[in-house]
Amino acid sequence: MSAKPLRLITLPISHYCEKVRWALDRQGIAYREEAHAPIFHALYTLPLTGGKSRTVPILVDENVTPRRVLSDSTDCLRYLAEHYGASWLYAPPEAAALEDEMDRKLGPSTRRFAYFHLLPDPRTVEVLTEHTPSWEAALTRPLFPLIRLAMRRGMRIDAEGAARSQKTLRELLQSYSERLGDGRKYLCGDALSVADLSLATLATPVLFPTGYAKITIPPLAELPSALREEVELQRQTRAGQLVLRLYAEERAKTIH
Repeated sequence: MSAKPLRLITLPISHYCEKVRWALDRQGIAYREEAHAPIFHALYTLPLTGGKSRTVPILVDENVTPRRVLSDSTDCLRYLAEHYGASWLYAPPEAAALEDEMDRKLGPSTRRFAYFHLLPDPRTVEVLTEHTPSWEAALTRPLFPLIRLAMRRGMRIDAEGAARSQKTLRELLQSYSERLGDGRKYLCGDALSVADLSLATLATPVLFPTGYAKITIPPLAELPSALREEVELQRQTRAGQLVLRLYAEERAKTIH
């Protein structure tokens, strides 16, 4: 009997979902993405996790008994490394520590900063609902003011938080740029690892690389000025240049 495709429950725009999606694609693992709009995604994540998690990504493997349900991007990638041959993710000894730092600090900071500037624009709802079921998209549009409020509260998105996040993301991207200062090709040397996937995906909200998550990203010129200025700044750093290169050279080969 042939193996069943894994199930990947996502918010398409989520950078943590893109992290898992990229690993699946690069490893050539068959999977079916089940994309949902904000708030509606909890209708699927809560039942799958026995009420324990509202968040995405959720990776479901129905090829084992009992089925495995993983509800954290790092847990998902660890599972792929241990059970689906993606050992390259954690081959460098320092890769896991870098992933942990980015998961805890970089991802939340870039997300909060970007959403602070993007959520006031009503056009953001179209980006948030791209690739989601039509009924979810149809309901999200009139409910967007309430959904936006829930997102702000849930992720503590306000002016003070955005300022703190901007400071944090700048410090982190500077440290990764310094790490690349010796001319290495990737964060951990000469081979791609989970550190690079984490940087490439979790820094996306302040870099807007072409090819991200198959989402129609607004042109740079149409972004709010403060966000556009941050993107332009970070694209000039060594870390930003690595992310752009990874999407152009590595990610582009895996997107179908």
